[in-house]
Amino acid sequence: MKSKSFVFLLFLSLAGFFDSVYLTIFHYKHIIPPCTIAKGCETVLTSQFSTIFGIPISLVGSLFFLTLIILLLLGFFRYFKLLILEGVAVSIVLFSIQAFILHAFCQYCLLSEIIILAIFILSFKGYRFRRNLKTSGL
Repeated sequence: MKSKSFVFLLFLSLAGFFDSVYLTIFHYKHIIPPCTIAKGCETVLTSQFSTIFGIPISLVGSLFFLTLIILLLLGFFRYFKLLILEGVAVSIVLFSIQAFILHAFCQYCLLSEIIILAIFILSFKGYRFRRNLKTSGL
């Protein structure tokens, strides 16, 4: 993995971690964070979909991003890519819930989903090209 890509993946993972931690702190303080870009933070963050078995989705997100950071720093890129694939799948589901069920968007949730998508794209950028080189014997 190129060093620039590594640094950018680490930066994005840290940004996602801080975004998720921010929402987790607000959740446990029972405060709705200010929503200046997207309208609907309160709807999303207080919906039945904001927790799973009583655990806030933002806490799960914090652990997700922390795990990405650890995997990246330890050099476990295969596991990093597997986890980011799962993250993209979950992000699609959560985005769909906001769009089609709640009809409201949370800017912090959208930021997390965009970060996960960016990490996914950066992680697999050039993957097909490198794979084709390996299979062709080059």
